[in-house]
Amino acid sequence: MSAKEHDHDHHHAHEHDHAHPHTHDDQPQAPLPATPTHGYWKSIRELEGKADWQLEPSTREFAPGADEPPPIDPMSRRNFFHLMGASMGMAGLAVGAGCRRYEKEEIVPLARRPENQTPGTTLEFATTYDLAGAAHALVATSFEGRPIHIDGNPDHPFASGAIVPGTKKHAGAHTFAQASILNLYDPDRSTTPLNKGNGASMESFQVALGELKKAIAAGGARVLSEASSSPTLQALKNRLVQGGVQWHEYEPLSWDNERAGTKAAFGRPVRPLAKLDKCETIVTIDCDIFVEHPASMRYSRDFALSRRKDGSLGPGKMNRLWAAESVMSNTGAMADHRLGMRSELGLPFAMALDASLSGTGLPNSEFLKESKVAQFISVLTEELKANTGRAVVIAGRRQPAEVHALVAKINATIGAPGATLDYLEDPEPGRPSHLQSITALVQDMAAGRVPTLIILGGNPVYDAPADLDFATALSKVTSSVHLSEYADETSQKVSWHVPKAHFLEAWGDARTWDGTVSIAQPLIAPIFGAWSSIELISRLLGDEVSGEALVKGTLGTLGATNWRQHVHDGFIANTALPPAQVSVAAMPPFNLTPSQQAGSKRKNGELEVVYHFSSHTYDGRFSNNPWLWETPDFLTKICWDNY
Repeated sequence: MSAKEHDHDHHHAHEHDHAHPHTHDDQPQAPLPATPTHGYWKSIRELEGKADWQLEPSTREFAPGADEPPPIDPMSRRNFFHLMGASMGMAGLAVGAGCRRYEKEEIVPLARRPENQTPGTTLEFATTYDLAGAAHALVATSFEGRPIHIDGNPDHPFASGAIVPGTKKHAGAHTFAQASILNLYDPDRSTTPLNKGNGASMESFQVALGELKKAIAAGGARVLSEASSSPTLQALKNRLVQGGVQWHEYEPLSWDNERAGTKAAFGRPVRPLAKLDKCETIVTIDCDIFVEHPASMRYSRDFALSRRKDGSLGPGKMNRLWAAESVMSNTGAMADHRLGMRSELGLPFAMALDASLSGTGLPNSEFLKESKVAQFISVLTEELKANTGRAVVIAGRRQPAEVHALVAKINATIGAPGATLDYLEDPEPGRPSHLQSITALVQDMAAGRVPTLIILGGNPVYDAPADLDFATALSKVTSSVHLSEYADETSQKVSWHVPKAHFLEAWGDARTWDGTVSIAQPLIAPIFGAWSSIELISRLLGDEVSGEALVKGTLGTLGATNWRQHVHDGFIANTALPPAQVSVAAMPPFNLTPSQQAGSKRKNGELEVVYHFSSHTYDGRFSNNPWLWETPDFLTKICWDNY
């Protein structure tokens, strides 16, 4: 493993600032200048230097008592977790030992210091986290061999960049990526294999691997995998498919509607990637580009660049954000203009925007005749026409394929492709949608046509569409294996459950949303001897090689020439997906349902249900992560609630 240089000086000026307590005999602090460019501020008055504490002479910056710690309630929930955190963590690490006494052993002093390690200091390692088929480029901090913190990788071409010109480039880490480190130490992680719900061992499962190999060779075996952008897993998949195994992929929170929409618009699926740092006008249709989008961290940084006065758009310019959405989102909260609407009204809204830009007649919908909606579309149309080549429209994953197709047409009309929007080649253009794939699998399982099933990650018994009844169909499979970090609902229904290695315990690779191949290196040996997805599949193929050898061999075909340097950097340069040359094809007219032709007002009992991802649990996979449960909802500020 290669450590990234630790470029943070923890003994900087702040230590000197706090070396002496503040006194009330200092010179008055006010009047103070306006908040500096690189500082933080709480209000517009404070940013302009007009806050009371900046104008009125005072020896104290804060109100009396505000700079003093609040009284500690020894019985509060937060204080309980603060005090018991270490005990809980140690209890988790001691799961394997139970209540046994440690065996007597001699203490031997360390005669030679490990390479690149100084006692009491931290090391940083570049790695990658693959969430639902989109990689997050990270830097993991390790203290004496234990991962303790996760940040974004500032050297990664897709994840990094400086917001303020002349400052050091930084990189953000997504909420779920940061919190995922806690899953590594979760005492509820799976520690041993299960055979039909009973405890087993890895040795006994390795014996069962022989029967699985025979079943695969006999034909009819299937693999159900969660979404992954790993080139190594893709290479292993191709070998299995060539041997007659059918591969299915399913993800509950999927962007397949976007793939289907671009296929309808261009004849083949492509991946849109906006350049928000070049946009004067940004329009979102039921899309949270700052949280839910696979490129949310890049979009947040680019948005900040063009939102900043005298930023990436030039002197005196900043972007304007328009949001039409069905839920309360971070993007809607940031928007200059927000239109609340039912999710199903995204189609008439997109049709009206397209018609308004092209000068054709508006669709027949009472919703579009409402004054606030008509004014919203009229002003937005004028701005888009005025900012041709400097605007972009983005639709969300919940919107149907028709909306994404119309968005592609709108972007072509306003000159976005090549200027504020790139289309990238889809890495798997022939892949069926996640819904189609799992539907076909369940039908074959229910009909008894699936003798062997290997499930890589995910929890389909819990999150597969309810009308498919995945659990009942699974009971008709003769032999089944589930690789998972937790003994969850699916693990209780299969023949074999096998512990899955955490991404900080295993070698791996994945692609960021622009396609850049990123490398995951382990910071710690698997605590419970777990396997990664590529290690399980390679064993099913008869390979007895390490995860590092698998990744190194695959990435060598993608241009990895200096393995040690690539591991140190965390990525392979110049591996982004190639740009796609596409043009909008003629599309058939879209028909509106009676509900879409109606207005915003609905009768009592006529409800629309929108299935939105959770900021605490994503699709449920983080339901055991207390850090995320402690994170307040961005709007209601509620935490530790299941609403």
